[in-house]
Amino acid sequence: METLPTILKMTPYFRPVVWGGNRLASAYGKQLPSDDIGESFEVSAVPEMESVVASGPLARKNVQDLTTDYGPAFLGETVYERYDGEFPLLIKLLDANDDLSIQVHPDDTYARANQLGNFGKMEAWYVLRSEEGRVASGMKPGVDKQALVEAIDAGTVEDVVEFHSVSAGDIVYLRPGSVHALCKGVMVYEVQQSSSITFRLYDYKRPDAHENLRELHIDQSLDVINFGEPAVVPAPTSNTVAVTSEHFVLEQLRGDAPSEMQNEASFSCVTVVEGAVSLASESQSEDLALGESAVVPVGRSYSVNPDGQSTVLISSVPA
Repeated sequence: METLPTILKMTPYFRPVVWGGNRLASAYGKQLPSDDIGESFEVSAVPEMESVVASGPLARKNVQDLTTDYGPAFLGETVYERYDGEFPLLIKLLDANDDLSIQVHPDDTYARANQLGNFGKMEAWYVLRSEEGRVASGMKPGVDKQALVEAIDAGTVEDVVEFHSVSAGDIVYLRPGSVHALCKGVMVYEVQQSSSITFRLYDYKRPDAHENLRELHIDQSLDVINFGEPAVVPAPTSNTVAVTSEHFVLEQLRGDAPSEMQNEASFSCVTVVEGAVSLASESQSEDLALGESAVVPVGRSYSVNPDGQSTVLISSVPA
């Protein structure tokens, strides 16, 4: 078996969706296969939507292959044991060319109890661009389950959900059970648990590619919504740490100065969202252009060296 490199530059999976477009090409240089791409899965072990190693001795190996072949040496011993040998995170770039459905995700307990997989879906968005855009996040004050059911029956779900204007650099942290939606004109970086479970509460009576109305999941949504609990938009916990949660830590490196990083307990997912950088270790160097991502396995020291002004987002699992 090949030695595990220090830096694994990734090739993403592009997901076509009814709300997608082609702005990931103009904004981030992505070579899109069609004009309906809403998501670039930068680091993904989701079955049939895996990202793969871009070059080197492990080229074309996907994230699940790496997890299976290298286990604790890739993820970290604690991470490997905690998540039963599964890769726990999913990193995306999203382009909302239209409003996404108003939706909610379950937690781990609900997902496992209903045979939906081992992971629920906790997530955070870092807003990359916003054309006077907004996001849905939480229910309006006083809206309980009965009020939501009445709004569903009347087709007025948008009237009972809170919408918030967002700008580049804003952060939205969404716990499982939070009603939410990304809306037209907003592009985000997303870190989430490695889960594709989405319960659609409302979808504007929008048809899919075959002119059928997309499926809603009303009963499941009502099962998991945390009424009266707004989504959290946390203040950064330090100059670099933007979000700290049970399942992931999101760090941001801004500016033109080099940064020295150490993966002590977890792998790291590194994505360039402004400018360009070089990642360097004692044995390897990889250039990352705007919109490109890499995975650094556990136990590595590396430097992030900007080529001028840059913003780099790094996601890992907390120790």
